[in-house]
Amino acid sequence: MKFPNLKIRARTKRFSANKSGQSGLEFAFIVPALAVGILFISDVANIAMGASQMETAVRTSIQYAMNGGLDMTVAQAQGAQAWANKPHDGTLTAAQSCKCGAAGATCGALCPNGSVPWTYVTVVASGTFGGGMITRQESVTESVRTQ
Repeated sequence: MKFPNLKIRARTKRFSANKSGQSGLEFAFIVPALAVGILFISDVANIAMGASQMETAVRTSIQYAMNGGLDMTVAQAQGAQAWANKPHDGTLTAAQSCKCGAAGATCGALCPNGSVPWTYVTVVASGTFGGGMITRQESVTESVRTQ
């Protein structure tokens, strides 16, 4: 009965005794490709994580407006506070607009037909994510009717 452990030892001994350099050459070809692959995967993960964190910030601002918040500077501040690892060029804006039907209207004034205009809150965030090999400009826009 042969033990697998003895086979492994024999192969290891043969491998270490081989002086032809073929394994070193193969290793030299494979290592750069693996290194590039690891960097690529890391950059893609950074982009995905950054976009997810940006979406969380936008949802935080929208949630503030949906809960009855009317101050857009507070909505913007809450979104910015919720944005973890914000990139250096990251921006987040929150704006309120009103409409009477399809036409724009002045917030706080009645529509021509005497009805109250619909109030919308729009939050826009953008930033550049990535790493050493890949960078990507991402942008998220969310709008919600609050009234």
